[in-house]
Amino acid sequence: MAFWSSVSFRVREKIWLWAARRSPRSRNVTLQHKSIYVLPTRQGLLFLLVIAIMWLLGTNYENNLILAAAFLLISVMIVSIIHAYKNLSGLQFQALTSRSVFAGEYAEFTVLVTSPGRHYENVQIALDSSLAVTLDLIESNEQHLKLVALSRTRGWLIPRRLLVETFFPLGIMRAWSWVQLDMQALIYPAPLKSDEPPLAQHGAEEGDILARDNPEDFYGLTPYQPGMPLARVAWKQYSRGAGLHLKDYVGYQSQDVWLDWHMLAGLDTETRLSQLCYWVLQLNKTTTQYGLCLPDKIIELGSGEHHAELVLRALALYTDDNGAQL
Repeated sequence: MAFWSSVSFRVREKIWLWAARRSPRSRNVTLQHKSIYVLPTRQGLLFLLVIAIMWLLGTNYENNLILAAAFLLISVMIVSIIHAYKNLSGLQFQALTSRSVFAGEYAEFTVLVTSPGRHYENVQIALDSSLAVTLDLIESNEQHLKLVALSRTRGWLIPRRLLVETFFPLGIMRAWSWVQLDMQALIYPAPLKSDEPPLAQHGAEEGDILARDNPEDFYGLTPYQPGMPLARVAWKQYSRGAGLHLKDYVGYQSQDVWLDWHMLAGLDTETRLSQLCYWVLQLNKTTTQYGLCLPDKIIELGSGEHHAELVLRALALYTDDNGAQL
């Protein structure tokens, strides 16, 4: 069983390599005769079986009516082959944009499909066979398609091939082609929640915020309220007739936050990247400036969507010490 499975896999790979050479990867692809394949469907094979039985019966019993019906059905199949082929021939595909997602989500690719001026019906297009999109170019000569592919790991996701197929007009013939569009999407690490962020804070008083959790410096006076500690009463101001006031002390806490790879010691690479990704998303919801420290790269302090995208890109493309992406 394992032997036949191995043989089947090798045959499929050789067929795919042969088909890939006939239709190389490109940003723009036009379906032509050398890249379109036509074979009967299961219903088509049954249709052929019926034709064969009718031909045998007509020949055996010398019945011209049965033979005429058999030849009519043969002509119907030939016409179906031509129409199925023409329902793909000439279609033009252009890769436009892609949307970055997190590992485990579906990456989205935008593809422009254009016809050379004739109608196309019931064309099915998919990057994943379970998520096919049906295309009809009747009222318009072009259409933008949103195609999705499941991402499994971080880094660049390069779709292997685009399956384009049609069963038009009768469903007894299947015409299909494999299109290799030159497109890719960046996949970020899957966010993994952690209790504490791996922070390394820097900064003195410049760009800092006031914090009363660690009071160190005199900040000002506040009116005295009953029950407040008398040890903090400003007696000099009271002696001058200014009334009872309390001395208010504050400390400084930096707003500049650094997400540090080395603060996650003991975790494997992918877990570290996933936790860092989670805290990038959390910090991006605030106005806090943050930076990223990786073993091979440092992203300076910043904020906003552009900065978040820059940090997430660094996490997605991080490589180990050997220069290989994990």
